[in-house]
Amino acid sequence: MPGASEAETRARLTRIESLNPIVNALLAVDAGGAIHRARAQDEARAAGDWPGLLDGVTVTVKDCFELAGETTSYGSSDRFARMGHRDAPLIRRLRDAGAILVGRNNLSEFCLGSTNQNEHHGPCRNPWDTGRVPGGSSGGSAASVAAGLCRISIGTDTGGSIRIPAALCGVVGLRPSVGRVSNTGVIPCSVDFDTVGPLAYSVADVARAFAAIAGYDPEDPNSVDAPLGNFLPDLKAGVAGVRIGLPRNFYFDNLQPAVAERVRAAAAVLEKAGAILVDITIEEAEVAQARTAFSLLVADMAQYHLDKMETAPESIGPEVLRRLQLGLPVSGVQYADSRRWLASWKLRFRTLFERVDLILTPTTPIVAPRIYDSADMIEATRAVSRFTYGFGALGLPAMSVPCGFDGDGMPVGMQIVGRWFDEPLVFRAGAAFQAATDHHRQRPALPA
Repeated sequence: MPGASEAETRARLTRIESLNPIVNALLAVDAGGAIHRARAQDEARAAGDWPGLLDGVTVTVKDCFELAGETTSYGSSDRFARMGHRDAPLIRRLRDAGAILVGRNNLSEFCLGSTNQNEHHGPCRNPWDTGRVPGGSSGGSAASVAAGLCRISIGTDTGGSIRIPAALCGVVGLRPSVGRVSNTGVIPCSVDFDTVGPLAYSVADVARAFAAIAGYDPEDPNSVDAPLGNFLPDLKAGVAGVRIGLPRNFYFDNLQPAVAERVRAAAAVLEKAGAILVDITIEEAEVAQARTAFSLLVADMAQYHLDKMETAPESIGPEVLRRLQLGLPVSGVQYADSRRWLASWKLRFRTLFERVDLILTPTTPIVAPRIYDSADMIEATRAVSRFTYGFGALGLPAMSVPCGFDGDGMPVGMQIVGRWFDEPLVFRAGAAFQAATDHHRQRPALPA
């Protein structure tokens, strides 16, 4: 009779075999390795050993992390795939915590884009409606959680690549503060803005995964040695007296009515739980995307992938190549001007966070678009990432939490943003909301 970890792992593998051909959330599955690891966890537990914070939890990872002896695709053509010589620190932390790695997720090519319509590996599909996109670039991670192929997945987020698919697929997704989780062994989009974070159905699972993977890495130049402490016992502390800023401008403009309604209703739930809602104005929010994503970020991406554009442009997907090329005309003066603007905007947020403890916005202005509506990746990215890029550029912790559904049954997500390195309070707010609602308990109508 298999132990608990092995039984859970086998159940997930059976589900993967049945459903992955439908959603295409996983590019590779290590069934044998997962079962071997699960048995080892069962044996360690039986022997009385400390099994780890993620004991027996099935985990998938976005296919942009280095794994020893395995080929990482980065969502691109075979020409750019790399054989891993060692495990990325994140992978080591997951294994040390007792996680069972079952596979590697589909993603947007080079982690660029918000639709996950990958021409090299096939499109990933939204489990709630397979005719819609899951979001990106960590679309496979969100879809694998939503479809029940794993319990937790690990993605990356630069301008919204965890939060957007989390919102569109109805799961929780955390973008930690920059520097909290090691980026060593991860393909970069931007050295300054990249983060690694977990996705799951429950805030509690995301918090547990974050506790397992967070920590200082001397190999990562942006890693911050900021002690996290044991925050998990305080997850249920609630939000009584917590000041939550609700923007009066931009974040509730030009969005689908159902999205605005669900997020405002979520704010009311938190207020009933004891939070204090504060009307705020976030000045220049409307230009944050242009000032960061389409200046700093595109230049960073073009610099990193310049050799590929020069030597093998035909091996890059046309939409991704077009996006990379947006960074080529950005001048040094333009780049410096955007950096200066971002520094001044950051000071405004320091002042704002003297008035509020958290900020609450919609994660995306729309629910998941249909695949044929998102053929132009650049415009689709602009559309769904309006509310995420600015907070990403600031390096703030931000988490998308499912807060309801539209009239077609598609998930809506709200974004909870905290002060730098105050992930614990972000978790508390998300946990308080989930304690009062059951949106996160809903599941897509997929074959059993």
